[in-house]
Amino acid sequence: MMKKLAYIFTFSFLLSCGDDKKAIESDRISEYAFSIDTVEVDSKDKLLSVQAGLRSMTLAPDGQHLFFYNAAEKRLDRIDLTTYELDRSVQFAPEGPNGIGNLSIYDLHVTDREEFYFSAFDGIRKMDFTGNRLSFYNWDVEEFVSTIIPSNTIASFSGDYDSTGNLFAGVYGKSRGGNSSGEGLVLIDLGERKSKIVDMPLLKQLEGFEIELVGDSPIKNGDEFFIELVNDQVLISISAANAVAIYDLKTDSLYQKSFATDLLPAQKPGNFPRKVNSMDAFKQAVKTKYYEPTFGKFTYDPLSKRYFRFSRYQIDATEESNNWIAVLSVFDEMLILIYETDQVPDFSGNVFFKDGYLHKGINQDDELAFIRLKPNAWALQE
Repeated sequence: MMKKLAYIFTFSFLLSCGDDKKAIESDRISEYAFSIDTVEVDSKDKLLSVQAGLRSMTLAPDGQHLFFYNAAEKRLDRIDLTTYELDRSVQFAPEGPNGIGNLSIYDLHVTDREEFYFSAFDGIRKMDFTGNRLSFYNWDVEEFVSTIIPSNTIASFSGDYDSTGNLFAGVYGKSRGGNSSGEGLVLIDLGERKSKIVDMPLLKQLEGFEIELVGDSPIKNGDEFFIELVNDQVLISISAANAVAIYDLKTDSLYQKSFATDLLPAQKPGNFPRKVNSMDAFKQAVKTKYYEPTFGKFTYDPLSKRYFRFSRYQIDATEESNNWIAVLSVFDEMLILIYETDQVPDFSGNVFFKDGYLHKGINQDDELAFIRLKPNAWALQE
């Protein structure tokens, strides 16, 4: 069942193009119109793990199906994005030779053959859609990885894959788990058992935005990074900086693009202490940072061949206020910023495109639904 909301928006916005605002390098979009509707998912009387599933849901390479994992029941559900109905499920065993394990899942990825990679703290499990485990990977015992990773660092188990599942793109650093630190990019060819690393200065900037409660049991609060493998390029961005690092797989080259506009700064202002000595001071520092600009991940639309990114910040930040501002930045296929506006709803988070619609999953009375944003018109400046 589909509920359409009668919202159609048209905005005009001209980006500054001065010497210190090098945001526009190609055709600029001056007018942007979009509509919003909602779509309910028919779960066929199965209980979807909506809250946890929204964080790990993943789109099939063909863009026609979405996969939703129910960690409590060890069940993977497939949603047909043409009908928005659950059309297939597979039940995994928790233990045994085909077991998926009992640890929390970092992320989930699917190949074009509907084989699945589940990342957890102890390694990566490759499963098929009949419930069988095909492989188990742990970089700590794989010679082709352990001999290359710099000393005192380890490779992540979370990352991204190409559509075949043969190429893994992750990070290496001093710790494993989550997506809050790293030193560089690690690329692992699972078929040929080859790997390489690429130093990544943008990732190292995360350290400058950490807040630490010092003491016998130190606590840290950090920002996060995003890694995506799109069209023979690996994109890495961080929530603390208005930038993206691009590693080109074909040319074996790395370059970075940084942005600053009238709507968004080059990075978080950083008006918070980095080290504190009490829990109260730690909570206050985290709250202050929370209200500063946070830059979202780059989401590619194969239909328009553009990247969309939503960022957010709060003005007049107090405990009583809720003045959140969302900023949409649109980039062309070369990651050149071509449009930006703050007159949009917040579509940050784990979002994806299907047939030109940007989908954001929501929990609607414990049922899965999607808010969809549809760009209807683009007007290029002369």
